[in-house]
Amino acid sequence: MISKTHRTLSWVAMSVISAGLFFGATSPLWGATAETNPAAARSELAELRKHDDLSALFRAVAKAVRPAVVEVRVTKFVREPDMEDFLRRFFGDDMPFRFQLPDQDEGRSPGLRRRPSPQQPRQRQFGLGSGVIVDAANGYILTNYHVVGEADEVEVVLADGRKFDAEWVRSDMQTDLAIVKITPDRLTQAPLGDSDKAEVGDWVLAIGAPRGLAQTVTAGIISAKGRSRIGSRQMYQSFIQTDAAINRGNSGGPLVNMSGEVIGINNSIASYSGGNEGIGFAIPSNMAGKVMSQLIDKGKVVRGFLGVEIRDIEDDGLAESFGLPNRQGALVERVRPDSPAAQAGLKEGDFIVSVNGTVVANSNELRNTVADLEVGKAVSLEIYRDGKKQTLDIMIGSQPKDMAWSEEEGGSTAEVTAEKFGLKVATLTEALAKESGYKDTVKGVLIVEVEPGSDAEEQEIRPGMIITHVKDQEIATAEQFKEATSSEEAAKGIRLRVRDSNGVKRFAFLRPTKSAK
Repeated sequence: MISKTHRTLSWVAMSVISAGLFFGATSPLWGATAETNPAAARSELAELRKHDDLSALFRAVAKAVRPAVVEVRVTKFVREPDMEDFLRRFFGDDMPFRFQLPDQDEGRSPGLRRRPSPQQPRQRQFGLGSGVIVDAANGYILTNYHVVGEADEVEVVLADGRKFDAEWVRSDMQTDLAIVKITPDRLTQAPLGDSDKAEVGDWVLAIGAPRGLAQTVTAGIISAKGRSRIGSRQMYQSFIQTDAAINRGNSGGPLVNMSGEVIGINNSIASYSGGNEGIGFAIPSNMAGKVMSQLIDKGKVVRGFLGVEIRDIEDDGLAESFGLPNRQGALVERVRPDSPAAQAGLKEGDFIVSVNGTVVANSNELRNTVADLEVGKAVSLEIYRDGKKQTLDIMIGSQPKDMAWSEEEGGSTAEVTAEKFGLKVATLTEALAKESGYKDTVKGVLIVEVEPGSDAEEQEIRPGMIITHVKDQEIATAEQFKEATSSEEAAKGIRLRVRDSNGVKRFAFLRPTKSAK
């Protein structure tokens, strides 16, 4: 159930180029002899076929795993059949591919076989996905949250055709994983493998029910590991990328290695056409195993929490402005009030490079690492602050249900403009802030124009954003901004702290434009 059914489908013919060995002119298979003596060609083909170990391996893996792969059929009762709204709330409007994804906050499903009230029209929506039995003794099936997360009815169809109603469903939206329990009656399971040991280039099979075609097996390789920024930015991600064909209906099915172990749960595709284009993503089995254990034992997932908003540094100038040796780590954009990070003294502008001695390469890696930490446990963070490395001890908290930020910032007055670094700004007034969509009280200068082609435009600085700091100096008026950006030091570039009307804050490093005087 990778995406919502499109109203129209485009069938794209794909040309396949085969690479092979070139044989000499006397080769009985490919040379002149093959053309004049078909019997000789078939004889050599039969000999080559005897050494086709790959086909034999694929067959063995498929036979071992397919009995554990199931179809997951879901029904949802709704007032109006508007799955596009669910999709938009889950992924936003900026994705090149689409999914049929419900939205839910609780770890445990509100119950199966709910019926609409008499006042509601009895409209039903049907969906189809895949799953894999990972515990035959208890009847536990791994699948995707977006397959079963808000279903009113869940039916599981086994490889032998038997059908079971789900006894319960427990799900975790932040990893898009779910556990379905059925009666443990003569079930076959597939073991979870170690996804950390999988390597780029390894052969894998994807098994599921694409477009309702049960027990479909496709082959490919692992194309990449650790993929993030796929779909919802709120998800915990470290996807395995594969070119094994994945289509609608494959969601929740297993990605297996050549030992017949599940190393991933197929989740999504990147596609402009809505069908397979060779870019599929699977949730690593190691992540799935941790989530599964908590869902079974606790009914929900408990995650470690720092209370910071973080980002990658993708600009050398910004890294240099903080005095960092490289860009490997995560920049603290904001610290949540009364959070473990705030209590430990973590500040905006700190750059986190390791947790308990384990290096973190980027913000996604840090986010995943913290989520796996034990709540109530003290850990050490290695950070850079003002260009110097230091260590902070912090007590890991439990991730709150409400992740919204609270704002407590002051207001500002007078209105003037100043131009520098491709920007035109105005001192922020209460009326100007309200007109620009700011519901809270903010101190800073409002960006009213961005010069086309400037570094500011390249850094995605937009009119309507507010500049609150130049380097470490708080800015309250346009005059202060002009003074801060006219200094001798600023001639090489400036570090800005900006925010938008949604409360999102970030750092940006701007270089002077050619037109700046």
